[in-house]
Amino acid sequence: MNILSASKKFPSKRPFVPALVTMLVFLSACVAGTNMIAKDTKPALATKPDKAVLVIIRTTSFGWGAPVSNYLDGKLIGQTHGKSYFMTAVVPGTHYLIADAGNKDTVHIKFEAGRIYFLNQAIHPGYHNVTTHYAPMTLEDAKKEIAEATYYVYDTQKPGKDLSEKDLKEAKDDFQKESKEDPTRHKEVSGYRGYKLGK
Repeated sequence: MNILSASKKFPSKRPFVPALVTMLVFLSACVAGTNMIAKDTKPALATKPDKAVLVIIRTTSFGWGAPVSNYLDGKLIGQTHGKSYFMTAVVPGTHYLIADAGNKDTVHIKFEAGRIYFLNQAIHPGYHNVTTHYAPMTLEDAKKEIAEATYYVYDTQKPGKDLSEKDLKEAKDDFQKESKEDPTRHKEVSGYRGYKLGK
């Protein structure tokens, strides 16, 4: 049987091969596009006397292959995908936190030393990519979600790109405009004070 006769005999199987290869390449590219490393051991939740601690938790597996980048004042601090979380220390003070997905969600939070902050990276369907928004979490809910999520750390050997000055300014301007038009829109996150742990 030559190639021509084989293709005539099994025509229905051929179109699926390129489609399958394309899909696998796409999924691999999505996962490889992250700048995070999965860790088997999860660290204890703890505060720092001279820093704030920020924990960003993606509580759903929806949109697993689409990483969402998170920036603090424009600097990339970590990404989430699937059901995962990461932690980062934050210098005390008021900072802009920006999530970049199919949209850009921006919040303005006052971080205090000795406190830990838990934010849900909520995920929603989007046109080309998932969309996201930050939502504060209770300590109890955060602990429950962390127990079921994969822990990631930022790969400092393969750092990602920070936001451009243009994109950072645009995110800040949009936040200020939204806050002016609707003073209650960001109040829940902006007023979130996190938790003190231990005695």
